[in-house]
Amino acid sequence: MKHYDAVISGAGPAGCSAALFLARRGHRVLLLDKARFPRDKTCGDGVTARASSLLEEMGVLEGIRRRCGDLPVIDGVTVSFSPGLLVQGRITPFKGASSHIIPRKELDNSILDCIKEQPSITFLDGTQVIDLIMEGSRVKGVTSSKGEHFSRIIIAADGFYSPIAKRLGLLNRQKEHLGFAIRAYFSDVEGLTDAIELHYDQSMAPGYGWVFPVGENRANVGVGVITRFREQRGLKKLFEQFVSTNKFVATRLNHATIEPGSLKAWPLPLGSFQGKRGRDNALLAGDAGSFVDPLTGEGIYYALQSGKHAAEAASRVLGDDESNASSYYEALWRKEFLFDEFTMGYALQTLLQHRFILEPFLKFASKKQSRADLLAAVIAHRARKIELLNMFVPWL
Repeated sequence: MKHYDAVISGAGPAGCSAALFLARRGHRVLLLDKARFPRDKTCGDGVTARASSLLEEMGVLEGIRRRCGDLPVIDGVTVSFSPGLLVQGRITPFKGASSHIIPRKELDNSILDCIKEQPSITFLDGTQVIDLIMEGSRVKGVTSSKGEHFSRIIIAADGFYSPIAKRLGLLNRQKEHLGFAIRAYFSDVEGLTDAIELHYDQSMAPGYGWVFPVGENRANVGVGVITRFREQRGLKKLFEQFVSTNKFVATRLNHATIEPGSLKAWPLPLGSFQGKRGRDNALLAGDAGSFVDPLTGEGIYYALQSGKHAAEAASRVLGDDESNASSYYEALWRKEFLFDEFTMGYALQTLLQHRFILEPFLKFASKKQSRADLLAAVIAHRARKIELLNMFVPWL
């Protein structure tokens, strides 16, 4: 019976990040996913400069370029508030890496191509994790649709419905720390630039609608809401209202075509969730661990970084007392994310739900380019959220 250093459930960005960083440290990894690859994944498709930098560090960015061709650079953020308020900020690179919009089908399958080149990683798709194999509080392995798999470390990177997180009692199902989003791809969209667009109005704030360019005259268009302020019921109706009535969007979609089968919704487990992201030698990464920006709903960067942190924590304890993995992991992600990203994002949610705060704030940002650039930098993970919060001080 074969044993591994780590079994990872889920071959999205979080699971592949963990697998590649563990393999780089010389560990034997089994990577499982219930889907058959290549597969699509519902997402906004935003890859910030920080995420691109991590992809470069993982050694997969060149493979993505080979598969996708030239990756158009996203160099700006346009933020609107109906009826006519517009803020345009600039995005700068991070460590030489730029921001992009990469459809998840291309991104995930490109990363997986690199996974398959690693001799210390065994990948099995079409393999669903069913349960954990326990020995007291310690996880010895997983039972899957293809049998039993044993390892010293378990990493759950299998999304919002993670059976491993559920089995460990660590799932986030708290309404105040959840969001929901819906998106579709449109062809023949007019007026696209090299900027992403975030459009706020009172029907969805502090959630928003978006238009992200994914190619020539093609866009990922969607709506996201936070459930402590807006119920997810009626999300499709909210999407239809956004694309047909929003002043900055509707006229540009007059001749656009929604791509068949592309309208899909998905849950967003937000990082403001207070629960732990692991227990003993089992760790949760990506959506399984609620690593999603509470302010923007972005998850790819947090998935990649949480996978890296999981690999680092696992590598520290492998061959020693693996039950300490979760303690190391908690320390790593909390130091990087908890206050600057998650707590501040939750605080900004509370403020931005109010028109009498959101509208004056965006007017304030629009009057000076440096303020607009700071707003763009926060959205693109280039600046700390507390810097944005400090912009409220002059007029609160």
